[in-house]
Amino acid sequence: MPGSDPIKVYDARWEVTDFDDAQVTRLFEATLAYGRLIGVDTVTFTRDARLAAGHVMELGVQAALRLGFRVFLRPEPISTPQGYFTTLWVSRDHPGTMGLAITASHNPGGYIGVKFTVPTVRAIGYNCGPLDGLAKVRELYHNGETFADQPGGELHLLDLSREFLDYSLAAAGVGPGDLAGLTVVLDTFNGSAGPELFWALTHAGVKVLPLRLVPDGTFPTGSPNPTSQGKLDGAVALAKATGAQVVLGIDGDGDRMVFGDGRGILTAGFVTLPIIAAAQVPAGAPVLYDPKVSPLALAEWGKLGVKPVLFRNGHSQIKDYMHQIGAPAAAEESGHYYHELKLDGLTVSSENSVLTVLLFLRAVAADPGLMDRLRALQDQVFTTGEFNYQFADNETRDAAMAAVIAHFVAEGADTVTHTPDGIDLEGTVLNRGVHLEPGRVGLDEGWYSGYLRVATNEKGVVRSYFSAGDTTHGRRVETETRHMLADQFGGQVIE
Repeated sequence: MPGSDPIKVYDARWEVTDFDDAQVTRLFEATLAYGRLIGVDTVTFTRDARLAAGHVMELGVQAALRLGFRVFLRPEPISTPQGYFTTLWVSRDHPGTMGLAITASHNPGGYIGVKFTVPTVRAIGYNCGPLDGLAKVRELYHNGETFADQPGGELHLLDLSREFLDYSLAAAGVGPGDLAGLTVVLDTFNGSAGPELFWALTHAGVKVLPLRLVPDGTFPTGSPNPTSQGKLDGAVALAKATGAQVVLGIDGDGDRMVFGDGRGILTAGFVTLPIIAAAQVPAGAPVLYDPKVSPLALAEWGKLGVKPVLFRNGHSQIKDYMHQIGAPAAAEESGHYYHELKLDGLTVSSENSVLTVLLFLRAVAADPGLMDRLRALQDQVFTTGEFNYQFADNETRDAAMAAVIAHFVAEGADTVTHTPDGIDLEGTVLNRGVHLEPGRVGLDEGWYSGYLRVATNEKGVVRSYFSAGDTTHGRRVETETRHMLADQFGGQVIE
């Protein structure tokens, strides 16, 4: 086997031309061998709309059947959250179920990958999960062992779309027509979540103005990432022209969401406020946040009585930590929202974008002034959004990021690289003039907060994000960062 493999920190992700069929099959064989070590006997396969997803799914299904596993297959494109629901549904009768979702999330159309869960719908990553999760899969991938065929493989096809939507509506406390009077611009970037979200919203009585609704794995308007700057300009303009109360943007596999209205996009920290309230998260409960969430938003969370808990980026790691500490909710500024989900005595920590959207819209329907108040809060804060630069190699990338951090430390910024309980943030938080305390936040004049990290699923990429107390300081910080990344180190802007 070659020295490289498609396994990343959170999942497996690769450009379609990077690995041939034998290498992809080897990935599935190693994954299934890992599964057998932890008691897996059943596998669900789901996929999004990417052009390469069908072929990769076929390779995985054939490997699982050959190795003697019970397989439940969703062959049509669906969202990753619906894929997680599928695995939860199957787990009721088959507790030893592993879930494999074929997707590359928000990446450009030339990428493909796999997201992994182990019993019971527990996300794994590198050094995250039983036997260190994907670290064990990588070891098996490279160890040269031949995986012998075994009898007993059997295939079952499922269609659970209606069950998923009924479950999501019930979990959100939304019945037919309950959200009548709301108009929503829904932009799904030709990803797989469009049809299911359209159905749920119209069933609830929402008037939906759809954009890029039909799944199309070519992604004709570019990478399906609603958090990239400018990606939702058309949706915002349509909302302004029509008076739609809410804009929703959803990524390629339906687990990354952006909310806003005709005035622009809201950041996730403020969006989380009505979601926490609508979900009736208990007072004192821990709610995880990533390093990019605005300090002002965290202060507002505290007013709802919940306990904000800093944690690193990473979907697998966040969900695993939610499970460990019993957190009922979590949010990432990248547009990921997580819930504690229950079905027939099973409890998992996972995404359900239909539930998230319905909770938010339920709050808007009940409080016509909500969007104005969220906008007023956000208008107090300048945010850059995430901006990404790609470099010639990883060495240049690391030097560029170190130079940015050193520049702001020299002017008095503090750095944070670990959570209070010692977990590596996998990046560096830069704070100047920010004083975080439980339930409150102190902010000095000219404060700013930022987070820089290397991308785990793309080569030579630095991801940057800043918020600040006013536009003057925020623009300065952004301009100086971009100057160093582009002019000093030759970085190129990417989505």
